[in-house]
Amino acid sequence: MGLFSGLENLGFVNTDLKVYSDNTEKEITEKTQEIKQEPVVKESDYLFPKTHKCPICDKEFKSLAVRAGKVRSIGQDDDLRPLYKDLDPLKYDAIVCPYCGYAALSRYFNHVMPLQGKKLRAEVQSRFKGMQLSTDSYSYDEAITHYKMVLMCDVIGGVKDSRKAYTCLKLAWVIRGKSEKEGPKMAPEECDALHKEEMECVEHAYEGYSMAFSNESFPMSGMDEMTVSYLLAELAFELEKYRESLKMLSNIIGNNAVSSRLKNKAVDLKERIRAQIKAEKN
Repeated sequence: MGLFSGLENLGFVNTDLKVYSDNTEKEITEKTQEIKQEPVVKESDYLFPKTHKCPICDKEFKSLAVRAGKVRSIGQDDDLRPLYKDLDPLKYDAIVCPYCGYAALSRYFNHVMPLQGKKLRAEVQSRFKGMQLSTDSYSYDEAITHYKMVLMCDVIGGVKDSRKAYTCLKLAWVIRGKSEKEGPKMAPEECDALHKEEMECVEHAYEGYSMAFSNESFPMSGMDEMTVSYLLAELAFELEKYRESLKMLSNIIGNNAVSSRLKNKAVDLKERIRAQIKAEKN
């Protein structure tokens, strides 16, 4: 039986009509269709091939760069690593010439002193076998290789300690990015090896900035003295050098000229150090 039973003799057999439409079901169907129609965001959508002229071999090449204004900031880590939605721009800041092997961070790529150029031609270009740069996007492994080429050229070229420290810091950030992105699919021993490599970079960044702090002028890597002081304090904390960290923080917290934002970060770090020391005692 049903509401429409009795109409069979009129030709309406097996009539299956609903008196009222199921709007909920319709809405779910429409929302599902909307979700399906959402465009898939690809990393390559944020990138473009930028042309460079190598200051070492004078050849032109293209490497991937991030389109200005395309990425959206979502904050930063405690050690000032910038975080973005949908993309890690840090992967694209290390530029490598695929012909001679010269590599540098984007802000330094075109600035090569004559003596540096001579060293790089003799010790890098003469040994380099060439490399193929991806044209769609860079994987984390490719980006890490690019940063290691940058660090090697920094060392061979004899750049300032702060510049080498900056490269080490950014390499640590990229390795951390790989760990966050690919870590869940890795074996425990691979994760441990990646973390060890990141901490090695952190240690070299700390060492380089510590030496530069006494011997170089500010700004340093685009940072003023108090920002570098905070960065050193954070890196020291990561390396479990709590006394050194607290010493740097005292210079920030007691300085009335420091911005409230940086001072708050320093106070927060001081509390984290105290909590860590207390936890280790218990």
